[in-house]
Amino acid sequence: MSMAGLSKSRLERMHHVLSGYVERQEMPGLVALVSHHDDVHVEAFGTLAFGDPAPMNRDTIFRIASITKPITAVAAMILVEECKLRLDDSVEPWLLGTGKSSCAQIHLLGSR
Repeated sequence: MSMAGLSKSRLERMHHVLSGYVERQEMPGLVALVSHHDDVHVEAFGTLAFGDPAPMNRDTIFRIASITKPITAVAAMILVEECKLRLDDSVEPWLLGTGKSSCAQIHLLGSR
């Protein structure tokens, strides 16, 4: 796995932020993957479940109950990468037939 095209400082920042979720016990573990062309970086943090000593691995299989958010997230990130969308843009232009003249920003990728 080459890190030539990926920023070492940003990967370290990502590591710090993501490991914090596990350290604060906000989640038992996670796997993060960052890819740009042929450059791929994968990290696994924590365990499979709270109170379970089995470590999270980079090839851990996850059950996904709803596939809508992951597909929306991937589509949005592709548009961000192509400079066609900013994560802080208003969603109003994308909402058809709502009849609303203005719309507050909606966190499409958030879980709350």
